[in-house]
Amino acid sequence: MRHRAHPDSRSNLAVRWRGPESLTVEQVPFPSREPDEVVVKVESAGVCGTDVSAWRGDVARIDDGTVIGHEFGGTIVEVGDGVDRWDVGQRVAIDPNDVCDRCDSCRTGSLGFCTQRRLMGIDLDGGMREYVAVKSQRLVPVGANTDPLALALVEPVAVAVRACARAGVVPGTHVGVIGGGSIGTACVLHARDLGVRSLTVVESDPARRAIAAAHDVAAIAPGERPSSPWDSVIDTVGTSTTIGSSLGLVRAGGTVCVVGVAHDGSLPFAEKIVRDEITVTGSFCYSRRDLHEAADLVSRVELSTFAVDVVHGLADVPTVFASLANGIRGPGKAVVVP
Repeated sequence: MRHRAHPDSRSNLAVRWRGPESLTVEQVPFPSREPDEVVVKVESAGVCGTDVSAWRGDVARIDDGTVIGHEFGGTIVEVGDGVDRWDVGQRVAIDPNDVCDRCDSCRTGSLGFCTQRRLMGIDLDGGMREYVAVKSQRLVPVGANTDPLALALVEPVAVAVRACARAGVVPGTHVGVIGGGSIGTACVLHARDLGVRSLTVVESDPARRAIAAAHDVAAIAPGERPSSPWDSVIDTVGTSTTIGSSLGLVRAGGTVCVVGVAHDGSLPFAEKIVRDEITVTGSFCYSRRDLHEAADLVSRVELSTFAVDVVHGLADVPTVFASLANGIRGPGKAVVVP
């Protein structure tokens, strides 16, 4: 029997952006849902590089007062009258992309290319709060036994699903991943799930290399070389230095896929790309199919495989952002439990 649950308290703390390098934790109204919406109690929300860029003031389109956060999920606590396939108590991840659902890009699943795309946490209020109303078509189902902390990981894992496809990662190939952060780790998880022959992470942080090694993934420091060239390289850093390194580590005829976005100069000289016929491509955003594949992967792996640094409560979120912006970070991904 379907029913609606109503929280005893209508408290709804949220983290708002108040200008460059300024976040405040405030009470916001408890969400009033539309007929096609559900209300979700946020169980976990991730912090990524895009969020930190917005915190700095490098994202021009964010407005004063916007609730931050686009990597999140939780438990449905209310269901709109027009919603027919979701029930109170279900755990879900959230697709944070508000798109038109009519253009060619939307029809082909390329959410990032919709000209009307708006991203929660940047263009719209996001998920770094206790409760949020979300349109039912943007819910992503997860396994019933999925760890609530892992709900924040579905969105970054979807980025990795697309990146692996763009890089040509298939069973039996040799794959390298530049960067052992959250996207790099997600790429490792998905590539291993695809059945690659070998997998190596290039990471400067010894703690992150140790985490990779603890999960039977080869990890080397920048400047070290694998025993043989890789078929595919996924660069999650995206500097001119790392792209240049990627070109030196991929085999002739292989593929380098750049996922990270850095603004430090131009691509390396083209001679190696030409002579070795290397494919250099980019990867941005994901499709809804990628989100569902990511949710399936997250529901099947142990959370410990994807290292997280858990932050309990919203009060410390401004300090977390300042620390990350200043390069003070733990080995895992910052995940907030509101």
